[in-house]
Amino acid sequence: MTPTSCLPDWFEQALEGLRAGDIGRWMTIYAPEAVHEFSFAPEGAPRELVGRDAIAGYMSRLPSLIRFGALSDVRALVADDELIVEATGHHRRVADDTVREISYVWFIKTRDGKVVHFRDYMNPRQLSSIVAE
Repeated sequence: MTPTSCLPDWFEQALEGLRAGDIGRWMTIYAPEAVHEFSFAPEGAPRELVGRDAIAGYMSRLPSLIRFGALSDVRALVADDELIVEATGHHRRVADDTVREISYVWFIKTRDGKVVHFRDYMNPRQLSSIVAE
């Protein structure tokens, strides 16, 4: 399959929720038993969130730290029940409104239209520049 710069509608709508600071809208993509992994998480940070409630708990703190912006350099590949995305996020740090870019690679597995496994290979050093400083 050929990569595209277009994300599936269901995922783009969830991202719009993040950009609006609406974590509930983002959470609509997850199945109750979903797992979200942060494969490169630094020491002391969560590496795996199990269940929609755990994922929502983690995600709910993000709007106070980061204003999610647009994605660029998007490469997406959809194959059956899997979505693979490579992109750069252009965000703003809430504390001082500085621009922060985060490189993402996501491996997302769905079942019955809901995310059951989300492997998130974002760069933790880029995220730490948002959380700390």
